[in-house]
Amino acid sequence: MSFPLTHGYDHINVVAELDPVAAVRDRELGDRMRDFSKLFPAGSPDFGLAVQTGAGWRIDCAGDLDPSAARYTLGHRLRARAQEDPANARAMLAAAGRLDPEEGEQLAKDEWEIGDRRYRVIRIEKFTLIGNGLMEPPRSTDAPHGRRDVLDGLALDPLAPAGLWEAQLRLNLAEHLPIPGTVPDIVRTEAMHAVRTHPGVVLLPPTFTVVEVEDGRWEPLTGGDDPLQARDRLAGYFTGLLPRLREFHGDPAAPAEIAEWEAAAGEIRASAGPVFTTLGRTFRTVRVSRMLRLGRDGPEAPRPSDQERYGPAGTSG
Repeated sequence: MSFPLTHGYDHINVVAELDPVAAVRDRELGDRMRDFSKLFPAGSPDFGLAVQTGAGWRIDCAGDLDPSAARYTLGHRLRARAQEDPANARAMLAAAGRLDPEEGEQLAKDEWEIGDRRYRVIRIEKFTLIGNGLMEPPRSTDAPHGRRDVLDGLALDPLAPAGLWEAQLRLNLAEHLPIPGTVPDIVRTEAMHAVRTHPGVVLLPPTFTVVEVEDGRWEPLTGGDDPLQARDRLAGYFTGLLPRLREFHGDPAAPAEIAEWEAAAGEIRASAGPVFTTLGRTFRTVRVSRMLRLGRDGPEAPRPSDQERYGPAGTSG
């Protein structure tokens, strides 16, 4: 069957009055864009799955580190859903057998049409705002949400009402390219191509990374889906990971060391800010923003250089 094109993919629906919660978020975004005025890449892209039903797309899941892993995830999901959809079970199982084969290599195909649904492996870019030598910390509106992954089931609606500052950020991102010399030429060339083929930008809920600051370097250590989870995982680094690492290396920590780490974890959990200093070490929580590009035919799939970096080149159709 044929699937509708994405209406409004290259438009931004700016409204004069947002609902109160959205208005507060947009004002805070404006404050942050003034204080942290530059865009900075926040690591390699993530990959996930999107599903089109009718004219609408939604994210099915995200968080895979490469296109091949996202294809394996799709294979697993199709097997599970085949039990609930007898009419399309045969096609789902056939696709799953190619994406997650018991023997042989995976078929590097990033799009599948099964019944009234179209499944696509998608590419999610990550960035942060920087200013005065600092990366953006969490915002006051980044409240804990208690969800395992806020992207699961998220509808991709490019025409959702946007405030002035969100519109400005999306315009900035629409033509944003890697700085020459910071990436291989092919990566920049593909980014320029994506600006033309997928000019629309949808902002996605952020994630949060805890970095250790040492001698001017920022080293990622852990993170979470909201600031509270990122803080708790940093505390868990001291109470869980450090003792296990010492045991793994055959040098179990002494009781005094374990007590010191537990005290550090307590200090971290009691702290309300984005900066944690304990045991002579300094950590910061960084807000990692996420975006997805949209084109006439929906969300952007992995680029050729993504495939070459992580696995075989994909095909579509």
